[in-house]
Amino acid sequence: KVDFDWTTKPVHNVIARIPGTETPEQLIIYGNHHDAWVNGASDPLSGASALLETARSLATLYKAGWRPRRTILLALWDAEEFGLVGSTEWVEKHKEELTGKGALYINSDSNGRGWMSAQGSPSLEVFFNELLRDLKDPDSGKSLREAALANRARGEDGGDKEFRLGPLGAGSDYVAFVHHAGVASLNLGFGGRDAGGVYHSIYDSFAWYTRFADKDFAYGKALAEFTGTMLLRLAMAPVLPFEFGAVARTVRGYVEDLRKLPAAPPLDAIGKELDRMEALAARYEAALARAESGSAALNRSLLRAEQALLDPGGLPGREWFRHQLTAPGLYTGYGAKTLAGVREALEAGRVEEARGQAAKVAAALGAYNARIEEALGLLAA
Repeated sequence: KVDFDWTTKPVHNVIARIPGTETPEQLIIYGNHHDAWVNGASDPLSGASALLETARSLATLYKAGWRPRRTILLALWDAEEFGLVGSTEWVEKHKEELTGKGALYINSDSNGRGWMSAQGSPSLEVFFNELLRDLKDPDSGKSLREAALANRARGEDGGDKEFRLGPLGAGSDYVAFVHHAGVASLNLGFGGRDAGGVYHSIYDSFAWYTRFADKDFAYGKALAEFTGTMLLRLAMAPVLPFEFGAVARTVRGYVEDLRKLPAAPPLDAIGKELDRMEALAARYEAALARAESGSAALNRSLLRAEQALLDPGGLPGREWFRHQLTAPGLYTGYGAKTLAGVREALEAGRVEEARGQAAKVAAALGAYNARIEEALGLLAA
């Protein structure tokens, strides 16, 4: 027996703003949803409580006289479980503002005992590793980076010598920010040590969480420390911490995966743009090391870089999803598809469509390179 509730109910997003003093038009946004299917102790309240603790900490600093350079927005989204409704409606309403002002979106959701897991825009990978290096794992006392890499080393692939951000798919409130508005984004949280099994059920209760998950809330505290430190660095940095070498390296990996598929189209144009990106990234890092400070114009250029990866026409059959590097797969649920327009066309046997989509990826990378060149010029000015 299936019972549907077709009533219409109000949706309430809760947004707090800490205005910036020097460049208040640049927005650093951190969000977590507050609605749940039933009790929601893990999903979403473990993450929402860490966001509230982050907010309390920033409020204490504010009362003591601290002021951020950039504006910080803290958001508790509603109706995430019913289709990312709260965050998506907010992004669509504020899309014009985000196009010129949205520097970065940080998302958390369920949180538990274990290791840091994260997906995000590759331009943030170096910055993310610096945070992992500087903060401690509650259980082992090692850096969060060491703890995460040690866990990966136990996996079948033998681990990785670097912490890599995974590609962004779907399943939480970052979707509208990155896939539609082109705001560089991160999705992060701890987990892996509890058995789980309560997802979206009535058993996701406070009793379960305090008995089987993060019993003493040590990893809730760790998440608040991580996001608080991240927000402080982002809000106070003279230059937004985007690094472009990781983008080139990451997309090369996507291209190599594509080459393994039958009838893969020529990808030379993409490869040329990646070669160019690597050279520009090296020049940018060298210029940044020599620079004494950054300008508002430079930061505006940097925050618009991710938007260059959007195609106005969107992906085939779903024009709302505009990002050319990653998207949730048509049939993979939350799972991400990299270079989705090309990959899904190949998987469906539409070779000519794949060629056209590969050209769109190359064009997007070319536009991205133009933004790096623009930033280089502003850095030298």
